Amino acid sequence: MGKKKSVVLIVLITLILAALLFLCFAPAFPLSEIGSFNALINKVDLGSDLSSGYYTVYYPEGVISKEDYERLQADYEYAKDDAEESGEAIPSDIENPEENYAAYKGIYLSNDIYEDGVVSKTFNSEFNKALRAVERRFEAKGYSDYTIRVQDDYTIRVEVPETDESPDTLFTAFGYSGGLIFSDSDKNVANKNVLMDGTSEYVKKAGVSNAGSSGYAVTIEFTKAGKAKFAEITGSLASSSTDGSGATLYIYIGDEQLMGATVSEELNQSTVYITGNYTKASAETVAAVINSVLDEDDIFDLSFEYPEYYEFAPTMGDYTALALGIALAVLAVASIIFALVKFKGMGLAHTYGFLTYLLALVLCVTLIPGIEITAGCILAVTLASAIFIGSNFHAFDCIKKEFATGKTLTASVKAGYKKCLAATLDVHIILFLISLAMYLISTGVVVFIGLVLMLAIAISAICSVALTRFYLYMFLAQPKNKIAFVGFRREETEDE
Repeated sequence: MGKKKSVVLIVLITLILAALLFLCFAPAFPLSEIGSFNALINKVDLGSDLSSGYYTVYYPEGVISKEDYERLQADYEYAKDDAEESGEAIPSDIENPEENYAAYKGIYLSNDIYEDGVVSKTFNSEFNKALRAVERRFEAKGYSDYTIRVQDDYTIRVEVPETDESPDTLFTAFGYSGGLIFSDSDKNVANKNVLMDGTSEYVKKAGVSNAGSSGYAVTIEFTKAGKAKFAEITGSLASSSTDGSGATLYIYIGDEQLMGATVSEELNQSTVYITGNYTKASAETVAAVINSVLDEDDIFDLSFEYPEYYEFAPTMGDYTALALGIALAVLAVASIIFALVKFKGMGLAHTYGFLTYLLALVLCVTLIPGIEITAGCILAVTLASAIFIGSNFHAFDCIKKEFATGKTLTASVKAGYKKCLAATLDVHIILFLISLAMYLISTGVVVFIGLVLMLAIAISAICSVALTRFYLYMFLAQPKNKIAFVGFRREETEDE
């Protein structure tokens, strides 16, 4: 490589790395009149072990909490005292919880579902069906470390990581019961006009699509019969509009309105796209609910109390993410300092290679949708970083040993990289296959650990085998005394 070409490449690559470092790690700051700047690292989604999250408890109809029981008891006692003073009867809408509910573990069950110490088989069956549906809905969201567990046998506790989606909307929609209904009624009433149901006879699946400036769209894919039926009902709706602006088609889950769309013409197509200022997360929520009720055997009729949600702190502590980030930064700086001290010019090539590796990884994590970083993911990055550092240092040691045999520096670089190539590739391939297996056969948090490790190992292989070597040749083109530049010594030096 010529000196002029080397200078151009050094300047260009340095500017690119500096710009990417700024974009990825610079502190947030305001920009007058045009908004504010926020580094890409701040857009990384964190799991609930490193960031706060939300939880709710679903109470089926006929099941109340201890707090609700005590509130009903207080309301009844107040109404009873008031009735005694006024000589009037207790209002019919005030129930006596002692007569209507019985204690069961940490909750209270109504007499309709719990009698003589036995919970009805019908309620048990419906609760289990509802539990499976709720699990499928949250699983479809792709959270890294969400949890769903049954409390006191008949309530469902759900925890999810912090999200840009409204937790209220998320938890409420995932508690909807009943089947999918297309209607022209805008009221949540049981006798709404059903234009078409949403069984698998008519609907194949729901999904999410990028709608450009409109955000995201919920897609509904129909069967052949569903396409014809949907064309029929949309054509009828469009023709019923008196002013030509179109009519509204409402989509329900049971008695709860999920979304609505204006129809101005017959839609004779296999897939429809419904927009409504959806974010990717909110569109995924709607699609997950629809997909969970397409099979009639999966539709549950057990209604849940409107859920309240609460925020919880990171399970590993408030500053765990910061501490792990600092530890990883210390590792990076320490490896760079060690490389520069021990390997001189080769350490400079390592510095550029490590920065390239780190920036490429940050870009992948922030730009690939759906990745959430947990403590396990950071440990995976630390492992891949250690493999990258070790690969570079092993290559430099091999170059030094080859030089000690009397070879020229250029020949030593070629021979050193050739000598360590097999070991470097073996380590990376083995770890890549392990991470691929984790990603393909695991669920929950392990999937994200596998994905992040797979990305980190792939980037490490490219940067250690190719880029660091390229950077080394780039820097070696500049100094007159190349042997001194890399810190080597020989009794008789060669003019290289």
